[in-house]
Amino acid sequence: MKIKLKIFPKTFISSLLLIVGVVVIAFFLIGILTPQFYRAYKEEMLNADLDTLIPLLENTGRAELTWQLEQFAAMHEYGIILRDEEGNTLFSRTFGMSVSMIQPPSPNSGNFAGSSATARDESFAEDERITSGDMTFITELIAESRLFRDGTGHTLVLNLSLSIQPIDEANTVLYRVFPYALLISIVLSAAVSFIYAKTITAPVKAISKTALKMKTLEKDVKCKVKSSDEIGELAGNINELYSRLLFAINDLQNEIQNTAAADKEKIDFMLTVSHELKTPLTAVKGMIEGMAYNVGVYKDRDEYLNRCGEKIDELTALLNEILNASRLEMSPLPEDYKNTKISKLIKDTAATHDMIALSEQVTIKIDADENIIKSVPVLLFSKALSNIISNAVKYSDKGGTVKIYTDNEQLIIENNCTPLTPEELSRVFEPLYSAGEGHGLGLYLTERILKVCGLEYKFTPFEKGMKFILF
Repeated sequence: MKIKLKIFPKTFISSLLLIVGVVVIAFFLIGILTPQFYRAYKEEMLNADLDTLIPLLENTGRAELTWQLEQFAAMHEYGIILRDEEGNTLFSRTFGMSVSMIQPPSPNSGNFAGSSATARDESFAEDERITSGDMTFITELIAESRLFRDGTGHTLVLNLSLSIQPIDEANTVLYRVFPYALLISIVLSAAVSFIYAKTITAPVKAISKTALKMKTLEKDVKCKVKSSDEIGELAGNINELYSRLLFAINDLQNEIQNTAAADKEKIDFMLTVSHELKTPLTAVKGMIEGMAYNVGVYKDRDEYLNRCGEKIDELTALLNEILNASRLEMSPLPEDYKNTKISKLIKDTAATHDMIALSEQVTIKIDADENIIKSVPVLLFSKALSNIISNAVKYSDKGGTVKIYTDNEQLIIENNCTPLTPEELSRVFEPLYSAGEGHGLGLYLTERILKVCGLEYKFTPFEKGMKFILF
């Protein structure tokens, strides 16, 4: 069964094993490598001392030679043996105790003659049996021999030897100390690992705790890790991601609400349209049935056929407006927007209402800045503008004036009429609502067009009538 550990015990155990492992490996490396390095160091030191001593002994008398060796022996812990050509010992100094060689060296005197000034004495033993009182033990030595000539011209051989027994003893002590050192290392490693794991896992646990709160989509939740390392960057990224998530959720909720409102508006619109269509249809049906049965006033078929035609025309106009409203479900495409001179668009649109204005005895006055250019979807905006001008002409007083002008890049359309009451003004953009004559879809369509085009508008009363402000 696989054991699942949390991040703190996992980090603690991993770091503890790593530190203890490094300590054990280091301990054994010290035990293995120290004797080798120590031996190499002693050999290097012995050769260096020989290189220093030989020049002092060459070409000197026996008395001076003995004095130099005594001085050297007093300053160094070497075994010193000086022999002549016949192998006779001229000077001997051991390690502070009597020495009995296992196999005394017997150099061939013929090897000395004509030899170089420096040579290794291969016959010198590297193991000596050292006797002290009743004790005898073997010690390992390193030794070097050199040839030189004294003041009388005789060839002498100088042998220096050095015991490396201390490092072996040190290794023995080291291995005995190892269990205690390992125990202390484990305790110290555990303390260091605990502190390390606590320090490393604290910000991670804080991030995890905050993430649990984020699961419930709580607001104002943030990771409070402020370090500048990768963990700090992770906390910052999580905060930014959560902020964007909340923003996206909020937008989605708003979209859902807007969609629900739009669906409700469609349902209300369809219910209202159904009612509005039902009224003229019922009237037409009643007139046709009266004419069919030749009942009462419906005997005058020509009169009521004309009335049926008028009702059908009203229904056709209403259906056309409904179709126009249904086409406004989607916003205009980017390519529909064009930079348009507003003054020209106003004149072209107002010109289509000149005949109606003349019949209603209404004057249309235009005073628009020629330099105002706006990026608008021309067809949709022209439809909205036409609806506004049509309403302004239709509801103006006889002999009144419709003024279309610009002020600080705002387009203003005002007419002389009786201002709408607050109640009428609150419902004027509802579908199929009319404060006077008409089917009540004009301003509803106008509002829809302005919204999908992203244009701001305001419809307000003033002292002499009503005012529609765009942009």
